[in-house]
Amino acid sequence: MRLPAEPAGRKAARGLLGASATSGDIRIMYEIAPLLDDPIHNLKTIRDLYRWAVTELETSDLSFGHGSPSALEDASFLICRALELPFENFDMFLDAALTHNELVRIVHLIDRRVHDKTPTAYLLKEAWLTEHRFYIDERALIPRSYIAELLEEDLAPWAADPEAVHSVLVLCTGSGCLAILAQGAFPNAKVTGSDISQAALEVAKINRRDYDMEETLELVQSDLFENLQGRRFDIIISNPPYVTTEAMERLPSEYRHEPALALAAGADGMDVVRRILAEAADHLTEEGFIVVEVGDGLEAVEAAFPGLPITWLSVSGGDDQVFLAQRADLAQYFKTQH
Repeated sequence: MRLPAEPAGRKAARGLLGASATSGDIRIMYEIAPLLDDPIHNLKTIRDLYRWAVTELETSDLSFGHGSPSALEDASFLICRALELPFENFDMFLDAALTHNELVRIVHLIDRRVHDKTPTAYLLKEAWLTEHRFYIDERALIPRSYIAELLEEDLAPWAADPEAVHSVLVLCTGSGCLAILAQGAFPNAKVTGSDISQAALEVAKINRRDYDMEETLELVQSDLFENLQGRRFDIIISNPPYVTTEAMERLPSEYRHEPALALAAGADGMDVVRRILAEAADHLTEEGFIVVEVGDGLEAVEAAFPGLPITWLSVSGGDDQVFLAQRADLAQYFKTQH
């Protein structure tokens, strides 16, 4: 009669303990075998945790498009900020031991990143844009606008004198990050951030409080210009929804954690941009201009607005991500369209 095969775990235990192992030794080893691969029992230092995290992320079907371009950087950001360590000195802590609670908490976060495909920014409730930290949760889009780079330069040369800018509107403000950066760039301006989503504005309120701008930064719930009638601004800034219907269907799981309202924009991705540009001239001062981010939508913009004088601005993502249009050109263009 053929005897049943020895279970794999028990066989492995016998191999580890040696031929002289008693059945009791093997039973104990077999029972604890699952712990041998448990990171909670095997990882001791930040370096250990970092190596394990990179492997977990690299070997999982993940998308990296929310600030960290690779598993290496995503793991670094997650561990560094979960431990509230400074980016610039992270290396000096790599051989520091982790407490049990720290290890359990971060392993749980990495497990959610791998299995739930939750973006790291949502796990940490923290996102960075240029050198600025913002609170974020799933009520608002994770900050990642190229317009932030332009605001770091005060929108030069288009805004010749930042101190002479008196009013700025940030449409589709979401978490409020661009409105906060605009307030910093234009210290004398009344900055207004508007969004159709009251839930997103609650996130913006947290960031407004964190940056001590509750007395200066206005937040308005509005479907684009609906609740802003009669008001004009020197500058309008917008990073609106611009994802096409086809692209929405192909979005990686990570992006499905974000509000669809902040992404979806119809067949060509221009549904919201059309509405914004059609009304922008009525809400800009005489010498005013609008800056709009459209992702890789250059061809869609040119197809939707043939003949409209616009200037494509150079950002780190290329020269086809963000455009600028002057009030006078918008007024003339849409006058001839009717």
